[in-house]
Amino acid sequence: MENSAKSVSNGPIELKSFVIQKYIEKPYLINKRKFDIRHWVLLNQDSDLFFFKEGYLRLASHEFTNDNEMDEYVHLTNNAI
Repeated sequence: MENSAKSVSNGPIELKSFVIQKYIEKPYLINKRKFDIRHWVLLNQDSDLFFFKEGYLRLASHEFTNDNEMDEYVHLTNNAI
């Protein structure tokens, strides 16, 4: 499979994706750990808004520090690690 797609009017377009965000030096913490909150919402074509009843909170496995020799797990809240 090629790494580009063909556009009808503009010729080849490279398929790329990026995630860009500012690093937060002083994040909010729970028990000295970084966290994220997940909650699902659906907005349909009729502008009806639905909230899933349950969400969840994920905590990093290690306490947060801003040291130069940081533990890589201090920032990760992914449950698939």
